[in-house]
Amino acid sequence: MLYGIYKIAKKYKSFNQKLGEFMIQTEIKNKIGIIYLDRPQALNALNRQMIGKIEETLKSWEKDSEIKAILFDSKSERGFCAGGDLKEIYVDYLKNDEAKDKDIFFKEEFALDKYIMTYPKPIISHWFEVTMGGGIGLSIHSDLIIADETVNWAMPETSLGFVPDVGVGYFISKLPQAMGQYVGLLGARLYPDDLLSYGFCHMLIDSKDYGELVNRLMDMDADSENLIEDFKEKVLDLNQLPKETKNTKNLEEIEKHFSKDGVEEIKNSLEASDSDFAKESLAILNNRDPFMLEVQFKKYFLGKKLTKQETIDLDLEIIKYGRKTGALEEGIRSVLIDKDKNPTWPTKSLEDVDHEEVDRLLGIK
Repeated sequence: MLYGIYKIAKKYKSFNQKLGEFMIQTEIKNKIGIIYLDRPQALNALNRQMIGKIEETLKSWEKDSEIKAILFDSKSERGFCAGGDLKEIYVDYLKNDEAKDKDIFFKEEFALDKYIMTYPKPIISHWFEVTMGGGIGLSIHSDLIIADETVNWAMPETSLGFVPDVGVGYFISKLPQAMGQYVGLLGARLYPDDLLSYGFCHMLIDSKDYGELVNRLMDMDADSENLIEDFKEKVLDLNQLPKETKNTKNLEEIEKHFSKDGVEEIKNSLEASDSDFAKESLAILNNRDPFMLEVQFKKYFLGKKLTKQETIDLDLEIIKYGRKTGALEEGIRSVLIDKDKNPTWPTKSLEDVDHEEVDRLLGIK
């Protein structure tokens, strides 16, 4: 079964935009502008062309009085978006000595995310299957996020030489401390029911009901000043209540280990336990960039005081730092290029971390 509202596209007039390999498609239905990510061979991984076209489309629709709301969706059955195209960044910028601005992708991506934060028209997003990294950043600031039971949500950036970015740290910092550190440090998955329980999405539905949900959206009075609230009322019967997840089952251990006062204390706690959870978590922790682990640990607390815009500005500075030290290049190499998952980080161990440098990077005095 194809996901996304394109299943009923034949009922409506549509307009498609394709960019060769780099694709989005757009159409307008019932005064709702729809942006489909459509780069299936890369699981909709965002590149500069896609980012530019999304921004161009949104700016055009912002001025169009006939368009009342926006919907982000995907043409792929495999998911909403796998994140930014880090392979392309590696080849075109990190390994390219002729690249004039090696940070240009992240500058443009983050500028789009900040634009979406303050977009004047309601935005609805559909999370399903693979939804990670930059795909989350593109959509997490939506007025209504609809997730289903298939969604695989994660921010795995500490394995890549930086930290959860695209402003998602703003939301991670609102999680209880142990869960926030578990998710931020390890890149641990939040399951569909976790997303609803912690307020990362607004609705959780059964994937088989998405087509019906979209039909009801298309039947709405799009001119209503309360479109989102009216729509939520109209689909109450499709809402799922949160159930127990792997994280809730492991909550006692998560709280035991990840409520500590530092990364070394977390590591020591995991080492002292012989549970499967502790062993798995320790193996992941030991594979992460020690410097960025310390950055993320402190950023969790700092993030409680930052606005969304301040969070994403800090994210850019951290990525620039990781690029300059080589951590970003090494993380991408080990996970996505050579795929050996055996990184050689610039900072060798937690004991070698310069904590004053961490504080300088985060602006902590």
